[in-house]
Amino acid sequence: MVNIGQVDLNVIEESLLRLGGGNHADNMKRLSRFQCHCYVLLSEKEFLGLIFLQNDEVTPIAPRGHDRKLQTVAERAIRLGQPTLSPNWKLSENLDLMRKKLETGSIFGETLTICEARDGEEAHGPWYLQDGSHRALAYATLVLLHEETYSERTAYCSMSQPMYLRSLALPGNL
Repeated sequence: MVNIGQVDLNVIEESLLRLGGGNHADNMKRLSRFQCHCYVLLSEKEFLGLIFLQNDEVTPIAPRGHDRKLQTVAERAIRLGQPTLSPNWKLSENLDLMRKKLETGSIFGETLTICEARDGEEAHGPWYLQDGSHRALAYATLVLLHEETYSERTAYCSMSQPMYLRSLALPGNL
């Protein structure tokens, strides 16, 4: 990841509030555990390596105890034919909506929010997709279906101070 610059947690919170999701309190509780907040640029490999969420609604595409990298989750969704997992996870409808948005611009009108993996999630990878799962899954799916060519994505990134200091030792990379 290329660190574009530091941001205040309030900037991330404002972005999340604009999105209006119902998980704002959970997002802020998790993000506020971290001391450092940045704006980063994700390569395709980094984007597809983000850790996808785990809950009962998404177990068909993110089974417990299995690989939860975004690429793997998108591949499962493709194999399953973009099913409806719950009223909030209508994969086929979401994918169609993203295709329409791509016709007029980018599906990423708002920045993704990621954070350092913690509490056992680091076994799946270093970065957890905290907010933007629907958009990220749709975009990853379109890339894997070769309907879209990947272009670098931006994200707000929250991390511990030790992780941030390690990132400074690797110029241009987190």
